Amino acid sequence: MPPKRPNTELIVGEFARKPPVGTTAMRFTADGAVTVAHDQGELDKKPLGQGTFTLEGEKLTLTYTSGEMCEAGAAGVYNVVISRVGIRFKKVEDACERRAKMDGETWYRLTPPPGAGAQPKKE
Repeated sequence: MPPKRPNTELIVGEFARKPPVGTTAMRFTADGAVTVAHDQGELDKKPLGQGTFTLEGEKLTLTYTSGEMCEAGAAGVYNVVISRVGIRFKKVEDACERRAKMDGETWYRLTPPPGAGAQPKKE
């Protein structure tokens, strides 16, 4: 088996809860931005929160700077397990009750990680 790609690559993409837990979706971009919305279709139209994230090993820090999800600037820290299938959150510290609902949940990948399925160039 090929080695697992680093979390900093695997986190890039869109993830969501699956019903009956919910439909909340989250997008992580390579430049450290994060957006969360009620569902995937609202990520660009009606986000609940937008901000930044940092990922050091398995420690994910989310800080929303706008939106109704959490108080602006309030950080939440989670240990995460990220794979090609999804991301599992375990709360370390988060005073934002709405965001903290993802504690113990797995959100499933909606978009393939960058480079997934890329075929090597033939020379």
